[in-house]
Amino acid sequence: MNPDKKISEKDIEADVGIGRTPVREALIHLRHDGLIDVIPQSGTFISLIDLHAAVAARFVRENIESKVVMEASNRISDEDALDFTEIMQQQKQQIKQQNVAGFFDTDEAFHRKFYEITDKRIVWDWLQSVNIHLNRFRWLRLKVAQLDWNMLEDQHTAILNAVKNHDIDEAGFLASRHLHLMLEEQQTLLDTFPEYFKQNEK
Repeated sequence: MNPDKKISEKDIEADVGIGRTPVREALIHLRHDGLIDVIPQSGTFISLIDLHAAVAARFVRENIESKVVMEASNRISDEDALDFTEIMQQQKQQIKQQNVAGFFDTDEAFHRKFYEITDKRIVWDWLQSVNIHLNRFRWLRLKVAQLDWNMLEDQHTAILNAVKNHDIDEAGFLASRHLHLMLEEQQTLLDTFPEYFKQNEK
């Protein structure tokens, strides 16, 4: 659903085919996560994307993940490399099909694998609570035709090659550059979808 779209408990119950109680519980969680807004006398709406929160999450993730990728350069095994090969093949297929959901899933799998290699899956899981608006930004990014999916794949390949070659400094640099991409693309998304973003006071 698009940001600022009004939603109805009854419609969700009918669409999903579940009762009122689990729907209400789900909406409570979504409100807690900042994904919906409940406005008295108006209704429940999908929240706007908080760009300030997304940029802050990117900063946290870049600083953590660059270190994780550097550590993975010392720990990657042949089995890990095969897992990455499978992920990259799946990603190529999703690009070919222009499958937004599929590409997003393979992108997540690529990044998550570094945390698994370094025994930091708990850090990855923690970041998901911080990344809510960043992930919404990333989803929206994939819907903008002029932002090239293949560039993301090329950056993934470069990061992976550096990790496989145990080039610690290069791997960290490339991971940081990759996660810095949001700052370069945010104006394009703001210009394309201005109605989807919360206007933060400075």
